[in-house]
Amino acid sequence: MLKEIKQIQTVVFAILLRELKTRFGKYRLGYLWALIEPFLHIAVFVGIRGILAGSLRGGADKIIYHVDYPLFLAAGLLPFFMFRHIVSQVMNSIEANRGLFAYQPVKPIDAMISRWILEGVIFVFLWIAVFSILNFIGFKAEIKDPLGLISLYILFYIFSFGIGLIFCIIVNIYEELRNIISIFMLFLFFLSAIFYSINMIPNKFQIYLLWNPVLHFIELSRASFFPLYKADMCSLEFIIVCTAVSLFLGLFLYKLKIREVLASE
Repeated sequence: MLKEIKQIQTVVFAILLRELKTRFGKYRLGYLWALIEPFLHIAVFVGIRGILAGSLRGGADKIIYHVDYPLFLAAGLLPFFMFRHIVSQVMNSIEANRGLFAYQPVKPIDAMISRWILEGVIFVFLWIAVFSILNFIGFKAEIKDPLGLISLYILFYIFSFGIGLIFCIIVNIYEELRNIISIFMLFLFFLSAIFYSINMIPNKFQIYLLWNPVLHFIELSRASFFPLYKADMCSLEFIIVCTAVSLFLGLFLYKLKIREVLASE
């Protein structure tokens, strides 16, 4: 057992180094591009909204939160970027590494885990960089519940891997669904409370948006982040169940269908 674990660690680490070289080696900025590109997205979105010095307020009868908008936006964009990148990278891991599976020690799950780990490392450095820069230019954030925030990010990280694993098996069996999933992710971008709070949505529409677990992750993480932010209609129990189901279903499909996937060209 220990020998097998050691072998998996060695393979995962080797693929991880390969991913680093493949993904960032062609850019002049090298590994820094992983931080610069998403931060440029955030800067552009904040600039477009034109409220760098403003604040976002919401609530029907009273102010229920007061957050500088750049902080509010970053707290939504960064975890969503993590989710989107993990799903995309895990989903495409078999196609990108198919040649490696001719070597007996290398399994498809090793490529998936390598990409998952890499995206997690990128997210941590990106989060630190973005909020450090925002703090430097005057948007200071006080984290209300650091342990709660970290726990939610970890749950979201695991959930993202489960969804990526599910999509990986599906698109390698039904190739035509790959483009549909890309469109689905675009819609999800606008339905996950990244630019707005669920508290700003009329009650008759909230019930539909709250079926989206990504929205729960983002809003609950903001509630753990900002002292005055409220996300009472979001459920921790719901995202725990969604995380467990996504991971179980992903691993089940992998076990059931991976030979069929590898046999297809």
